[in-house]
Formats: sequence, C-alpha cells, structure tokens
Amino acid sequence: MTQPHDGAAIVRRRIQHLPYDEQCIALVAELLGGIAALADFRLPGAAVHQVTIPGANGTATVMLTLWPSIRRIDAIGPAVTIVFTDVVTVDLVEGVEVQFRRENRDYLIITRAGKIIVRA
Repeated sequence: MTQPHDGAAIVRRRIQHLPYDEQCIALVAELLGGIAALADFRLPGAAVHQVTIPGANGTATVMLTLWPSIRRIDAIGPAVTIVFTDVVTVDLVEGVEVQFRRENRDYLIITRAGKIIVRA
C-alpha cells in the first residue's frame, strides 16, 4: 500500500489476464468465492459449467453458466438475467471481481458481492 497526497491508503490489486477457456473456470469460481461444477446439460462435444456464488445468508446470489466452447456466459441474479456472448478474455481482479471481455472492449463484471454489471 502507498499513501496519496490526502493520506488515504491506495490498495494495489493484481489483475490476471486469461483466455476464456476451460482452464479459467476454477480460477473464476475461486476469486468469486463460488462453487464450480459441470452443468446437468452439455453441448454436443463440449462441457458447460456453472458457478454458484453464495450471498451473505448462504443462499445463492448469482449463478453463472459458462459456455467457453461457444464464448458465452449466462449471469442470473435476483433482479437480472444476462446472456453475454463473444467473450474472448477474462480479467481476474484480485479480491474484487471478474471481468469477461469481448474483442470490442464490451465487458461483463461479476463482483464478489454478487453485483452484475454490463458495459456494452
């Protein structure tokens, strides 16, 4: 940590850049404090994964369905459902969030607190 001019501490977070593929799923689940598992359904010749992110009371806050073979993510929260396609990379922001990015710079953010944010 460093101190800016006003005396408040600046926290430096490590950002890990990964391709959106099968290997990133466990890392996404770990960063979000979630549980990763294979979905009960699959695509022909390709696995589909789900990550459940628990809320403060232990019930699921967000459920992600990850389809790396077709570059898609479904994010389901209490008040929103988002289908985000054409994902090529994942940024893991240490202790904070996961950013799923398209080539055109659009992104889907899932925070550790269960917020779902789209910039498209």
